[in-house]
Amino acid sequence: MTVFLLLYLCADATRSDCQVVKADSWNGPYANEQCSDALTDLTEALTATNRERHRFVCEMQGTGVKPAEHKTQPALIHQSFRM
Repeated sequence: MTVFLLLYLCADATRSDCQVVKADSWNGPYANEQCSDALTDLTEALTATNRERHRFVCEMQGTGVKPAEHKTQPALIHQSFRM
């Protein structure tokens, strides 16, 4: 399994206009746990203002789609980015 740590850089707190950047990746059976650990640390390192605008996400990838091909913007609901 491959897990990518993605950073959503957003123009404002509505998170309706975001750029997706691959920050890191892990392979293997513990990839999701490694990504989750990094996600927690990186999120805590953001300032309060930046936590409202940007977010880190762990995303499992199959063999088909690569992060560079990730073009769609996720439909976010208010609860999806509360931590």
